[in-house]
Amino acid sequence: MSMNDSVSKTRECLEQEAVAWHTRLTSGDISEVEQAGFEEWRKQSPAHDLAYSKIENLWQMMEVPVKTDRQRRQKIYRASKPAHYQRWSQGLAVAASLLLLVTLGVYPDYLYAPWADYSTHIGERTSIRLEDGTVAHLNTDTAFDVTWRDNERRVVLLRGEAEFEVARDSNRPFRVQAGNTITEALGTRFIVRYGDTAGTVTLLEGKVRAEQTKKHGTFITLHPGERVAFDAQRLGEASATDVSAAEAWRRGRLVMNFVTLKQVVAEINRYHRGPITLLGDALADKEINVAIDLNNIDAWLDTLKDTLPIRIRRVGSFVFLQS
Repeated sequence: MSMNDSVSKTRECLEQEAVAWHTRLTSGDISEVEQAGFEEWRKQSPAHDLAYSKIENLWQMMEVPVKTDRQRRQKIYRASKPAHYQRWSQGLAVAASLLLLVTLGVYPDYLYAPWADYSTHIGERTSIRLEDGTVAHLNTDTAFDVTWRDNERRVVLLRGEAEFEVARDSNRPFRVQAGNTITEALGTRFIVRYGDTAGTVTLLEGKVRAEQTKKHGTFITLHPGERVAFDAQRLGEASATDVSAAEAWRRGRLVMNFVTLKQVVAEINRYHRGPITLLGDALADKEINVAIDLNNIDAWLDTLKDTLPIRIRRVGSFVFLQS
């Protein structure tokens, strides 16, 4: 290991320790002994003091986006988990609420739906063959349950994104439920994406019918190359979409054209283990086109400074983009 690598590793370790201390100090439940231990740790060297000051300053900048993300993730978690998990998590939150904030920021997918029949973690993609012969391709941070009945095959998408290549069975229709929207396949290949009570259905081949359960009889039929957006209250109208871009994740790519930088950051956060935060509004609305290798997101981030007036700062697993 080179001297530079050693210095970098030492700095990263100190920053991780600083994050742990900051989490404990802001928990509202720290003893005098722990407070004294923190003071001793911080006085060990100028590097210790600098590491904590850096975390403290960054925390002030990221407080709003982190709180917003935590509320979003907790809403999804509470909505999808069984009652006994709710009771368990309430007790856990009392004991270590802020520690969970750090955990949920970096490893949220391990806690959201551990009981799901099929799931992937952040950055993971996989394909499975279901009992009926249907092939499901799961994108990053996805979870769903399956139910087989004599008159129906049903997938309940708890969160994430999945493409389905549906096996034909005239006696048992294949349906995917995402929130209040149910998509019925008519021998087809389609993608359903769902999160924060809203999502999209994109048809690649064949035909599907999407229906709102809260408004019986409200449905739309899609044709290849069309997409429909939905939320908890309504089903949108069909619109043309770029099928190649829609399923680019199957090829390990993220393709987005004529979108803002903040939209790109929000999208790559689905695939990146450490949260990426865009600080400041100067570049947030700048329109760009991207084609990103999902296995090399950090490499793409490093190239941003060559095309945009932006600085990249890393603190442990956290990444900050600042103009």
